[in-house]
Amino acid sequence: MANAQLPTDGAWTVHTVDGAEVRLRSGRIGLMSVDVTAPVTGGELVSTDDGVRFTLRMDLGQLRTGNFLMQAAARSLISRHDAGVLSYDGRGSAADGGWQVTGHATAGDVDLVLDLTVTAIGPADDPMREIELVGSADVGTVHLPLPGLGTVDDFSFDVDARLALRPRHS
Repeated sequence: MANAQLPTDGAWTVHTVDGAEVRLRSGRIGLMSVDVTAPVTGGELVSTDDGVRFTLRMDLGQLRTGNFLMQAAARSLISRHDAGVLSYDGRGSAADGGWQVTGHATAGDVDLVLDLTVTAIGPADDPMREIELVGSADVGTVHLPLPGLGTVDDFSFDVDARLALRPRHS
């Protein structure tokens, strides 16, 4: 979808059905990496002449990992930080067939800046039917409750997702 075709006025909600989830992947931490998926419970994309606002909510209490040790560590971190729900609120402007969005991701007592590229990837007749999210964030120092890992000084992660949208009717 080219920039000229980006909608400058419209509102869509994220369709929260099975498969509506966001994937978070870290770099290597010792011998392993963290690869987590969390279900999306809500969200909205609103485009106006002034730019775009993108919001997203995820249920971190329902996150999944492929490793039972990491699953336990992730749940421990969520509990320690009272971070059952992650809320993202970002604003941005059109860029290369999508939007560059910067906002805050908050969950419990954790608040970090997250930059996302939101790209319309739906079919030619309805490109806003599906979007792709790509981004990354630097968390800084994280204390992982795993034997042998302890503190990770420069923890960062990548975000990716494909989410269905539905037009929001006022």
